[in-house]
Amino acid sequence: MEITRDSVEHYAKLANLSFSEEEIAKMTLEFGTILDYVAKIGELDLGDVEATTHVFANQPMMRSDEAGESLGAELALANAPDKESGHFLIPKVIKVK
Repeated sequence: MEITRDSVEHYAKLANLSFSEEEIAKMTLEFGTILDYVAKIGELDLGDVEATTHVFANQPMMRSDEAGESLGAELALANAPDKESGHFLIPKVIKVK
């Protein structure tokens, strides 16, 4: 798959990012190289490879899901820099234009 300058600009717009002309040119080349590597991996015949969830077969799949003691709101908020009515207060991080 070929990555074009328009593709990079489109993805940057979707991510709300802005790049210089030099950065766009560099990213176009780098993204193209990455996709070439992914295509190369896609050429491998992996039909006989068994699916794995862990690197080591002798390890348990997952830990048991058991409810335990919770911290409680007071202890959880003890070191919070900003809190109100039993909740964490965080700064707004998304700008809406």
